[in-house]
Amino acid sequence: MPAADSWRQPDRRFVVTGSARPRDIRDLMGRPFFALGHMARLEPLRYRSRQMEIVVEASAPLGMATIRDADILLWLTGQIVDALNHDLWVSRHVRFTPWRLFQDLGWADGTHQYRRLYGALARLAETRVTTSLRQGPEWREKPFAWISDVRISREDGVALTLPDWLMEMACDRSHVLSVDPAYFRLYGGLERWLYRLARRHAGRQKDGWRFDLRDLHARSGTLSPWRNFVIDVAGIARRQVVPGYDCKVIYGGKQPVLRISPTVLPTVSVDNRVNPTVGQDADHTIAHGAEIPLLTVQKTSQCVVFKSGISPVTYITNIITYYVGDSGLSVFLPAVRSGHGKKAREAVADRMVGAP
Repeated sequence: MPAADSWRQPDRRFVVTGSARPRDIRDLMGRPFFALGHMARLEPLRYRSRQMEIVVEASAPLGMATIRDADILLWLTGQIVDALNHDLWVSRHVRFTPWRLFQDLGWADGTHQYRRLYGALARLAETRVTTSLRQGPEWREKPFAWISDVRISREDGVALTLPDWLMEMACDRSHVLSVDPAYFRLYGGLERWLYRLARRHAGRQKDGWRFDLRDLHARSGTLSPWRNFVIDVAGIARRQVVPGYDCKVIYGGKQPVLRISPTVLPTVSVDNRVNPTVGQDADHTIAHGAEIPLLTVQKTSQCVVFKSGISPVTYITNIITYYVGDSGLSVFLPAVRSGHGKKAREAVADRMVGAP
């Protein structure tokens, strides 16, 4: 088996060659690391509790990486864990074909999905994260981007580098959890965040978990006012759209409480080979005695104005093209054509995990 820190070899590249189940990192679940909305968020996200502090900053014009953009990180984490499960070495320098990612995440193989991929890569590369979580006393001097050194070409697909902070947790399999494939079919950012919260805390525990909604409002990083947040969560609970979990908002106390409990079975098996004694938490309630926010998210209004004479769709496309190009990414948007999937498969057929 490769050494635990073999991924630190600077001159090696991990080449994705096959399918792998996406996995999430526990420290990212239920905390405000990504924007939940679909509109570009430019203002910083600041969260502070007794245990940690998180600052996420975005660059114009695309804004902060969203929870949908994080699908790429979940997929890459799954690839890393799968390689380690097969006693293969891994690296934070990764190369993959868009076709492989589209297949595993259920994205359609077309021009629209390529634009979605390039926009997500650009936001992940330009979002800056500073956190005290697992960073030591000098954490303010250690900001990082979700990905860096991004290069895109027809020959090699996508090449990028993951941060050490993320890689260390991805390689410690006690810090990762498998994800129900139905999660990637959720459209709303809050729905996705609630699933990740439930997966981390409720897991498969029979009694589930209870959450103070006032605390969740701060921890989500949402820009929605408190009243709207409660209405949105109650609507999600009423529709029961969180895969694998039953959600119910309970009123009557000082603050409304969200109760999340696992259903009999998720949509598919989500076994992840993680030691259950490591993956479980001690308490069953997040309330005033647990992670108490001291400084919640800044909430300021923003106005999006489209340039005169340019339609919204054209404007967004122009932003993506300019922004990605300005970041040094070599962009190509292949037209949808017959045989494209076959050529993509042929491009990865001769690749080997572990090739430099």
